Amino acid sequence: MKISTTGRILSIAAGVGVFALLLFLIRSLTLPLIAGVLGWLVVILYISNKEKSETIVVDGMTHSDIENTIKTGRKLTSGMRQVVKNLSQVEISKEVEDLCRIAESMFDLLKKDPKDIRIVKQFITYYLEPTHKIIAKYVELATTRPMPADAVETLERTEKSLKGIRTTFLQQKEKMLANDVIDLDTEIKVFETLANNYGTTSKKNDKENTTQTRNGI
Repeated sequence: MKISTTGRILSIAAGVGVFALLLFLIRSLTLPLIAGVLGWLVVILYISNKEKSETIVVDGMTHSDIENTIKTGRKLTSGMRQVVKNLSQVEISKEVEDLCRIAESMFDLLKKDPKDIRIVKQFITYYLEPTHKIIAKYVELATTRPMPADAVETLERTEKSLKGIRTTFLQQKEKMLANDVIDLDTEIKVFETLANNYGTTSKKNDKENTTQTRNGI
């Protein structure tokens, strides 16, 4: 658990304060001691979580920013799932569910690798939010009775666009996966460089030791 010196001091002070107050009130050691430890633990956990949420992870973004981004995205996918419950078209509901799963898999990737925060924020703003609006309008129109005269054509056009939206979602996910590939490739190159350097140094040391042995040193 990482916590600042100030946080540690505050948590200890809180624990000691609780202990001293209860000791003064009930004149018994056991209960004040337990309460003091619990008071310290509660405060240190609170401060630790607060400091963690404010810690910059990448590109000026904090843990809190990442959590809020994921929360915003999940709220949109949850909204999409909710509105399609009113549809009788099972196939459309399945396609929307597929879109939600792709989006949520991106949020899971972001949790593991915060460096992709920019990609996900852009994905939510430029792709997921408009898709949410399209689905909501589609459901509203599809369930309106009597249905407007020109509604059928609009509904069909929307249904056809879902496959294109799915492709776009997958392309955005590919960007995140491509970054992971680049990161892995970089790590492999660093490892190979270190291994080669170690091998060269090791051979050099062995050669020097052999020379010293031959010279009787």
